[in-house]
Amino acid sequence: RRVGSWSDDEEVVACARRALEAAEEAMQAARDDPGASERVRSLTAHAAEEARSVLSALMSSPRARHQRQSLTEFTELLAQEVKEAAEESVQEGIKYAERTLRQAKSLIEDHFQIDEAFRMLGPLRQDSNLARDVHDWFNLIALVPVIVLNLRNWSCRAGISNFCGLFDSGLIGLWHGEVFIAFWWSTLAYFIIDALFIVVLPGCVRSPKVIMQHHVATIGYIMVPYLHREVGWLMGCCMLVEVNTWFLIARRSFNKYGDKPFTTGVALPKSLRLLLVSLCFYVSWFVIRLGFYPYLLVLILQEWYKYSLKLGTPLNILAITPIMQCIFIFLNIKWTIDLIRSKLKGRGASKGLDPPALERVPPERAAGARCLRGAERR
Repeated sequence: RRVGSWSDDEEVVACARRALEAAEEAMQAARDDPGASERVRSLTAHAAEEARSVLSALMSSPRARHQRQSLTEFTELLAQEVKEAAEESVQEGIKYAERTLRQAKSLIEDHFQIDEAFRMLGPLRQDSNLARDVHDWFNLIALVPVIVLNLRNWSCRAGISNFCGLFDSGLIGLWHGEVFIAFWWSTLAYFIIDALFIVVLPGCVRSPKVIMQHHVATIGYIMVPYLHREVGWLMGCCMLVEVNTWFLIARRSFNKYGDKPFTTGVALPKSLRLLLVSLCFYVSWFVIRLGFYPYLLVLILQEWYKYSLKLGTPLNILAITPIMQCIFIFLNIKWTIDLIRSKLKGRGASKGLDPPALERVPPERAAGARCLRGAERR
């Protein structure tokens, strides 16, 4: 009854408003009409005044004031709830955006167990994913000829003890490019096949869109040395990072359960294998990504400068090479910061915040460990 009564009163007030508007329009029309008599003008003004009095009486009644107050309170409460819900949604959106951005641009979470505070809890335990396993083994096999053919384009006549003559002839002087064509085609085939692999089975990687963008950019990048063979060394230098990529994938493929070397339940041969792969991964990461790539940027700038002088303009095909190299360096530094930050936080987590090691071992081994502890208690 209250709702119906409220609606009726609101309708009466609305009618009174419309009546007042009509009366005021009639009064104004009478005033503007030169032919209107004085009596017509007086009657329309009186009608407008009466309509205004009726509306004022309706609006000033106790019932109307109570309804307006109730409506105002309801509106304020509704606005407060909407405000709180909006603030909560914004905070959730910010947290989700930060998490999504970190996952999209960091390799760390693809290969290590990371919690919400970005603490590294240990090697990432892999779930059952046949497409990912097949894709990993494809990379481990397909990258071998790419790496081998790349190394065959470099000479080391001065011997390893003399750093292959690096300080005598310089980095570019070590490149002879005898099998560059085979190296280039094998690299192109690898990226195309890997891209098709991701298109057909996007679940084989955690970030298919990011990897596809990387592959497309790389295919475009290697077109530069193909069209200008004199900078073939640049492709050879950049592709040395695939050595680190191989060890990165090997860490995951050789350690699906996320075991830590030399811990209970991990055999000595496996511990040594995991240690060797991890050591090669970290050494190649810091040497190639953080040491060699910045040094390579200096050579690229020098080569671009010489080529620009030759053509008489800095706007040439080599202008893209320092830009791409800076992007790679930025990503390498970003991923390294993520790696170090998660490692440091992981140390704090291991002092009581780290989840039990039982969660990162195979189910059958975890069940065996629980049985042994039960037998010891009995």
